[in-house]
Amino acid sequence: MRIRKWLMKQQWRIVQIRSIWSLFYGILLLAYAYYSYIAFFVNMGVLGPIVFAVVILGTFLILGYIYDRVFVMWAPAMEVAAERNPYQYVPGPMEHVFWFPAYSSMLDALECVAKDNGVDTSCIDDARAYFAQLQKLRPERREDIARAIELNREFLATHSFADLVSNESADDKSHEDMNSS
Repeated sequence: MRIRKWLMKQQWRIVQIRSIWSLFYGILLLAYAYYSYIAFFVNMGVLGPIVFAVVILGTFLILGYIYDRVFVMWAPAMEVAAERNPYQYVPGPMEHVFWFPAYSSMLDALECVAKDNGVDTSCIDDARAYFAQLQKLRPERREDIARAIELNREFLATHSFADLVSNESADDKSHEDMNSS
């Protein structure tokens, strides 16, 4: 496995450097074709095309750095503070069409089983109310995104999944204690 991982890493490095090498060799070929027109490089002999290629490559790298870091042409405007995905906090069309009906039918089935076994259904009712409020929200309204985040925090504060895990571990310990005695 170590050799395979090492080979994959080397292959990744070669692939990453390939574009830089192709740029350098392309510039070197162009420099070799055009260096004879510039007297300064002709007098250098064999090093003329290589020096000319390095000058051209350096020019491109400096211009790229200036474009990327100084002018920051691609940076988004600061006025745009909205999320890239408008459905991150608010339900999207898929949730409205597919998931909410699926959740509703699962909650109905779970409620029937809970009532048949005499189990409290207040958590199911809370989940149903949460999904009903969440389904009313739309990403087109900014206040709905804030409301969705608030609903999520309220629901998770009262129905934390960490409580389920801690209850299961406590149940497991009580079963182990009963089995050991």
